[in-house]
Amino acid sequence: MKTILCAFDFSKQSENALITSWTISRIFNWELNVVYFISPNVLGLSTPEIEKQEKEKKIYSFLNEHQINAKIHIKIPSNTIPFEVIEIAKQLNSALISIGRSSYDVSDVNFIGSNALSLKNISEIPILFGTNNPKTSFKNILITINEKTYSLEPLNFAIDFSKQTDAKLHLLNVIESPYNVPIEEIQLQEGKLNENLKNYNFKDIDWHLKIIVSEEASKGILEYANNNEIDLIIMSRRKSLNILERLFYSSTTQRVLRGALIPVLLF
Repeated sequence: MKTILCAFDFSKQSENALITSWTISRIFNWELNVVYFISPNVLGLSTPEIEKQEKEKKIYSFLNEHQINAKIHIKIPSNTIPFEVIEIAKQLNSALISIGRSSYDVSDVNFIGSNALSLKNISEIPILFGTNNPKTSFKNILITINEKTYSLEPLNFAIDFSKQTDAKLHLLNVIESPYNVPIEEIQLQEGKLNENLKNYNFKDIDWHLKIIVSEEASKGILEYANNNEIDLIIMSRRKSLNILERLFYSSTTQRVLRGALIPVLLF
């Protein structure tokens, strides 16, 4: 059975990611797993075992409150957290990793800022980023595409997701330009994209292809999502980057992550 691994840290965004993960796990009948990392250097009279019991109890309380069925894993990391998450996900045959994108409450979190972005940059497993709004249903799904082959890698998943949820599928292509683009150029781009889409089965789903012009691709994606009541953004990352390039490359996906108010799923 495939699984989802939710890396949990009690931040609000992490809680939202867990709720959204539970929704997706039920859609695909995948097992949901939750992992929490405790520090081996506990303070005061506590011990790692006491800390483990306390956090496990706290997580179970959240799961029960939201009627979520999941397995809990409490770990003491021996490596950096992003690499620990990836290793556990591989062991659990996870089809998806989910995390909260960031948090302003730094007292009890593991995934603020750099850990979340590092995981995005090094994981070969798709990652769901929870943000300010958890999702218990999906009516509109957005996938960004372009003429590059890698951008279509998530499309079969997006189509299946739309079928399972009866959601409308929006295929969005953004032409990045600060100027007006001639209609002939837009029509040429549309023809290229439709040719690439011929091999995909869109039967029994409501979908459409939309091409827009924006001075910045990420801005166009976020504006479209906001104007069309999108519940989930699906994007593909560039796969040709090595680890160092992934750590420092400022991409459209990263800018979308920083600005999105809804979950973002990166392949």
